[in-house]
Amino acid sequence: FVATTESLNGTTVNVIVEGPASAPEVSFTSAPELPQDEVLSQLLFGRDMSSISAFQAVQLAAAVGTLTGHSGGGLIDKIRQGSGLDDLDVTTDDAGNAALSAGKYLSDNIYTDVTVSSQGDTEINLNLDLGGDFTAKGGFGTTGDTSVGVFFEKDY
Repeated sequence: FVATTESLNGTTVNVIVEGPASAPEVSFTSAPELPQDEVLSQLLFGRDMSSISAFQAVQLAAAVGTLTGHSGGGLIDKIRQGSGLDDLDVTTDDAGNAALSAGKYLSDNIYTDVTVSSQGDTEINLNLDLGGDFTAKGGFGTTGDTSVGVFFEKDY
């Protein structure tokens, strides 16, 4: 299986998954040819390693660790486990601005998460599993954005 994309600077990145489904092997190539860490930077952030933020560099290192099977759980994972959260993530947008997202299952069928950006914008989301393949989702943020909907999801 090969997936191909083009980064913002025109680099073509190929993600290659081969081998049996029980033990797939993932590799990356690019045109022009680049080292693996540079290819991942282009794939994840659309720019070269010299122009990514410190948070993006940490994300890149975690991605490399996961792909190589050496992800022993980093600082964020240890904080998540110690705090009792189900999800804790540090993300960045295209401009390199950081955001912290924390999520928790309130019950078997209710999940909520809160995201706070480095600019102070906050977003709260709530997912309610309605049973079967239906989920009700709602959210609002300090920027005035709101959303609500019922979604049908089917795994094949």
